[in-house]
Amino acid sequence: MSHLSGKLAEFIFEELSASEMAETKRHVAECSDCREQVEQFQRTHAMLRALPDLDPPRHVIFAPPERLSWLRRFQWRLAVPVSAAVALMIAILIALSPNPAPLIVSVPAPAPPAVQAQNVDYDRIISELRQSERVWLAAELDKRDKEIQRLRGELAYYDYLQRTVLKETWDNASSIQLLAKRSESQD
Repeated sequence: MSHLSGKLAEFIFEELSASEMAETKRHVAECSDCREQVEQFQRTHAMLRALPDLDPPRHVIFAPPERLSWLRRFQWRLAVPVSAAVALMIAILIALSPNPAPLIVSVPAPAPPAVQAQNVDYDRIISELRQSERVWLAAELDKRDKEIQRLRGELAYYDYLQRTVLKETWDNASSIQLLAKRSESQD
């Protein structure tokens, strides 16, 4: 049998068939690497089960999922065959339409249009650009603010978790000191 690799969890939770379980047990008894993996998995599983279930702090902000734009929903793969079909239909219609006799009409050449220079309002263009930049910047700052709020929530949760672990450590240390004093007084 090859090493456990992908079947480690199935072996630990006894989700393999009876024949596979027997073969895997034999392999684990012979292979020190797989035996060490099993022991490490069992230790990790035991530590995770021993952890208390904690509720996240109330001020954690969960952002709604982003909506897909209509461009992402459009099936671009269909654009090529549909446009080819439309072009083919237009070509067939042109080929089947009757060709009338050409009509020759003489038209005098039009006078060239007079070109007039227009004043360009550069100040207006610059102010519109700055306004659009402000709108974009405000949207980007809003995104950053939401991300900061989310990170503050995570930080508060980890701070709470750290304080809980610290409190448990102090409690354990004081219990150990009391036990040590009792054992000294009994000796």
